[in-house]
Formats: sequence, structure tokens, C-alpha cells
Amino acid sequence: MRSNPSFFSPTIYRTALTRFAPLWIVYLIVWVVTLPLAMLFQAGDASYNLVMMQYAILNGAVHFGPIANLIYAAAVAMAIHSWMYHTRSVNTVAALPVRREAHFLSNLAAAMTFSLGPNLIIALLTWAAGASAGYPTLGCVAIWLALMTLQFLCFYGMASLCAAIVGQLLALPVLYFLLNVAAITVNMVVNSVLSTFVYGMSRSAGTPLAVLSPIYYYMDKVLLSEKTVGTGADAVMQCVFRAWTYPLLAALAGVILLVVSFFLLRRRAMEYTGDVIAVRALRPVLKYCFTIFCSLVLGVVGATMFFSGSRGPALPAVVLCLLLGAFLGYFAAEILLRKTFHVFRRGWVGFSIVCAALLVVVGLVDLDAFGYEKTVPMADQVESITLSSPVFPHDVVITDEAHIADLLTLHQQIIEQKEQQETLLADWAAMVDNTVESSSLDLIYQYRDGRTLARSYDICCTEELWLDTASLPRQFAAILTDPYIVSAATVPTFDVTVRSINYGYVSIYEGPTYNYITQDLTASDAYDLYTNAVLPDLQEGLVGRPVLYSYDTSSDAQYMASIFMEFLHTVDTPTQTLEDSMAVVASDYLSLTPTVGSRTAQWLMDHGYTLEIYDETASY
Repeated sequence: MRSNPSFFSPTIYRTALTRFAPLWIVYLIVWVVTLPLAMLFQAGDASYNLVMMQYAILNGAVHFGPIANLIYAAAVAMAIHSWMYHTRSVNTVAALPVRREAHFLSNLAAAMTFSLGPNLIIALLTWAAGASAGYPTLGCVAIWLALMTLQFLCFYGMASLCAAIVGQLLALPVLYFLLNVAAITVNMVVNSVLSTFVYGMSRSAGTPLAVLSPIYYYMDKVLLSEKTVGTGADAVMQCVFRAWTYPLLAALAGVILLVVSFFLLRRRAMEYTGDVIAVRALRPVLKYCFTIFCSLVLGVVGATMFFSGSRGPALPAVVLCLLLGAFLGYFAAEILLRKTFHVFRRGWVGFSIVCAALLVVVGLVDLDAFGYEKTVPMADQVESITLSSPVFPHDVVITDEAHIADLLTLHQQIIEQKEQQETLLADWAAMVDNTVESSSLDLIYQYRDGRTLARSYDICCTEELWLDTASLPRQFAAILTDPYIVSAATVPTFDVTVRSINYGYVSIYEGPTYNYITQDLTASDAYDLYTNAVLPDLQEGLVGRPVLYSYDTSSDAQYMASIFMEFLHTVDTPTQTLEDSMAVVASDYLSLTPTVGSRTAQWLMDHGYTLEIYDETASY
């Protein structure tokens, strides 16, 4: 009578748990010291409170958890699948009356126990530590446990896939690491390459491929948030976690990768044990992926190190380094796959195809075959524009239709004068013409349908161009010196009150001593100066006007003085005292020079400050 196939082996499960027990014991000890023991030690501090305890628990899952699970999942996969990388153990397992399905699922159950078992113990100890201090932490502990489980599923799925693909134990962590960082690395490198020769390519074009690099996305995008519960004297600040979308999707991706690795292991040819890649069908795919990866990374690093100027490497240098990187990557992959150094007689056809593809792509991009450089949004498509420039302390979000129309007109003018600007920029970068000056501009368009478009430009100016009132630099300067934009870029992004002012001072030049004397402002004086003088002056364009080029001499005369204020936007926490770093929601600052005829200068003189007008011809 034929027996039914078994999909689980208790013996394999128990053996994995006991044989590799040091792994989960070390993991358990690290987390016990990090969470419950640390909380018990800090609970004796009088300033320690519920919010700090919540933050410690959730922050452990959000920031330390991804790193811990990244390493732990790889270690578990290497331990559990280690039998596949030695001929003797492969033959032994193959001789056992255990199906591959049972072997895989039993090891998977052991791997999940490696995560859930220690995490449950840690969660219970953490809850007990909070309860002993009198704080209800059950909700935070449950979130911690859920996040740790989801993270482990994601990373173990990736590690299991790598285990199914490679034929050598040491190749597993290498492929696993590359799989975790490849997408974000390629994203950043491509942005770096394109920004050197694509006109308008944003220096901060974003990282849309970050979602494919879990460790990067977890560390950079999955964040904690804060909320105030209650009102008035009963208001309490709480630390919360709401970003569940990515952990859930990443865990789902991990489950899918586990299914893929299951079918790969089911069909795996064990005679390829010892090869770098044990799945022959994937060898050309991984070879060309590795070649492109090396071409981009090594090419950009080489071009930046050996050919970079003030604006980065030139296009020919970038292309040369891309081809050299492709050469190194392609033949390194050939050597690893064939396990011989005699690969230079046979691999030139594949390498030539890679080089041709790289040249075609670079050529199409340089010729703007995809219309990237010429793209300007329609006014009715734009919801807002975020403008940033080094002359402003922070970005400006513009929603006014008139100013949006002005920026769109400027953007179109920048595109139309591409050749002139690139010529001037090359002269400025090479320092062959000292009369050329440059100022930068970054634009991020927010479409009404949720899309974004980012562009960055360096706008050059000469004296001849400045004298032409219709020239691009003059139009650019007119927009960036508009009082509406200057005011929005200078004042804090939150409402200012007396409590918002952390500190302020006035620095005055004293002619007799030839020194600047700094005098602190009280919060009430700083608020009065800001509200009744600085703010109306900014709105009327009397102070804060940036100078983009030295050819601009239209600014009002300035006094030899400066005003500085730092603002903090804090939250009220009447019943729970937070540390300053946690209570501060936002911070900002203001720094400007008073001009002749401004309310700001008059306020200073009315309060006893002696101001001296700056003379460009004088020697100070």
C-alpha cells in the first residue's frame, strides 16, 4: 500500500532548533539587553516617563529592528540551508526517505520559530518591565512584535531565495547583500550619471526604486509619528506607529520569494553544488545584471575620482568609465561562473552587446529622445511648485496662480536658452572667464493628479546679459527677489509667538573698535522686532532681498549690522514632561541685514542701537 506524501518532518524541525540554538540564544540576549533591561535601568530615573518608554520600544522596532533582522535572517538561512553546499551532506540528505517539500517546509517552520520564539519572550519581558514601572506598554509591545515578525518574513524570503540560487555558502551573503542594496544603489548612481549631462536633471531627483531595497526603505522612510491625546490639562503626548503599508507589502513580497525559492529548490540539480550559481537558467540573467551594476557603480566612482571637475565628469569620461566598469563586471562574472581565468577568448560577443546597449542608451538620453529636457507642465496641471535656492534659508511652496505662471514662463525660457547657458556654464566651471557668474535653482512641481516633476538648473550671467532687462538672468532675479517669494523663504513655516523664540541677538559694527558687538534680545523684544518691523519689511521687499549676481546694484544701502533669531515650534505636554528633542516639532531661523529706510533699522535705532552704513569703498 502506497503511503501519503509527508510535507513536514518533526525530526528535521527539532534538529534545526537544537543544532543552531546558539543563533537564537545570541539574538535573544542582544534584545533582552537592548529593551527590557535598558528600560528597567532607566525606569529609576525621575524624568523617565511613559512617552520615553513608548519611544524606546517602537524606535527599537523601526530603527534597530531592520538591521537586526537583516543580519539574523541571513544567519538563519545560512545555517538551515548549509547542507546544500557540501557534496557529502547533499548525498546524505538525498538518500533519506524525506521529500524535498518536507525538508523545505520543516526548515521554514524552524526559521519562523527562530524569529517568533525569541521575540515572544522579549515582548513578554518588555511588557513586564513596563508594568513593573507602572506604565501600560502592551500596545507598543504588540506593535514591536508585529513589526519584527513582518521584517523577518521580508528578509528571510530574500535570504531563502539567495540560498536556492547559489551553490556556495559564502556566495549566499554576497548575493543577499547585493539584492538588498542593488536597487537604491543603481537609482542613486543613475541620478548621478544623468545629472552630469542631462540638462535640468534634478540633483535630488528622488529614489523611486527605494521600495526595492528593504533595508534602505525601512531606515529612511518608515518613521514614527507623534500625537496629542486629550485637551487642556489632560493632554498627553504619545509616540505612535502608523506606517503599516510598507512592512505589510514587504512581508508579502517575502512570502512570494519563499514560494519561488520552494519551487527552485524542488527542481534544483544537486550536482551543481559548489558552483557560484546552482540554477543554470539564471546564470546569464545574473551575469548581465552584475555587469550593468558594476558598469554603473564602478564607472561613476571612477569618473568622479579621476575625471571630475567643478561640475562633475564630462560625458566622454563617464562613457569611458562605464565601459571599463562593464568590462570588469562582465569578465569577473565569467571567471566566477566558469571557475577559470581562461575566459577572454570566448566572452567578447556578450561584452560587445552590453557595450552597444550602454552606448545606445547614453546616446538616446544625451539627444533627449525621451523629451525629458523639454518637458514643462501646463499651468492647469500644477497644484504647487516647491522652489529652492542657496540664497534662501528654506524651500518655498508656491500655490499662487500668478507666481506659478511666472515660474512656468521662466522654466520655458531656461529650456530655450539651453545652448547659451551650457556654454557659459562650461566657461564658469573651467574658470576660463571670470566675468561669468552662476546661481542655481531647484523646482519641484506637484501635479493635481499626485505626480511630481523635479528640475535643477544653474543659471549663468555676464555683465552684458545683466544689462539686457529681457535676458534670462534678469527674469530669474526678478522672480527670486519678488517680496512674496523672499518673505515666504525667510519667515518660519509655523506661526511665531513669544514662546516660539528660542533666542535672538543683534550684531552691530563699532567703528572705533573695528569689531562687531553682539547683544542678546529678550524674547519679548525679539517678538516685537519680528512682528512690527521685520515681517512688514519682508512683505514690502525692504529687507532680505537676495543678490544673485554681483552685477545687481539695485539693492538699498545696508547697515553694518545683522539680526539673528531662532524659532522653535513645540507641543504642550502638561501631564507628561518630554525631553526637548522630543517636544520640538519644528525649528527655524531668521538672519538678515537691516537696510536704510526700513522699519527694522528704525526699530534698532529707536532702541538705542547705533548703526553705520556699509561703504563698499572703505576698508574695514
